[in-house]
Amino acid sequence: MWVQCSDNAAQVAALVQAVSQPLAAALDADGGAVLAVSGGRSPVPLFHALREADLDWSRVLITLVDERCVAPDHADSNERLVREHLLAGRAAAARLAGLVRDPADIAGSVATANAAARPITVALLGMGEDGHTASLFPGAPELAAGLDPANPARYLAVTPPSAPHARISLTLAALLQSRLLVLAIAGPIKRRVFDAACAAFSPDLPVSALVHQTRTPLDVYWAP
Repeated sequence: MWVQCSDNAAQVAALVQAVSQPLAAALDADGGAVLAVSGGRSPVPLFHALREADLDWSRVLITLVDERCVAPDHADSNERLVREHLLAGRAAAARLAGLVRDPADIAGSVATANAAARPITVALLGMGEDGHTASLFPGAPELAAGLDPANPARYLAVTPPSAPHARISLTLAALLQSRLLVLAIAGPIKRRVFDAACAAFSPDLPVSALVHQTRTPLDVYWAP
């Protein structure tokens, strides 16, 4: 589903509904829900709005779509970002499962993340101007494994070709086990990148793997 929003505020409002409604449904049906979120600065306004959603946050587990292999208190840590901007207000009652056990042991952190992973209710994703989503970067040596829909691993280590820090990322196979994928993008450049991804699957635009799959609903929210 494609949703074109009039501006960033309208996008945030729409995303709060898009994320909170399936979480509420899962809480009613299953007694719990899992929300996987992305980092960076773009989702901060959404986090501030989402944390006031009328949910029983004590039964929501928040985890990360991807993470830089840094200490949880590092300025570049997605875990730190989530703790500061999402785990507040009503959402302070939620639990957070970070991905980095030891910044010096990415293999051990990946193994721990895989052992603890739970099925995701909603995965909230972003996209870079290079077409990466999660930390599935074009040109990364681990990209083929990351985009393999039959990969049994939920998380893998990724070496970005240019971005700083080694990463831990959900695999495409794990993302496709979510009940719902929500992609938030903004601006004309990302619109052109997404349109190119819609034209055909290409590992040069990893987000195209989400667009051209038919297993899991993908809702895309764009603001100018």
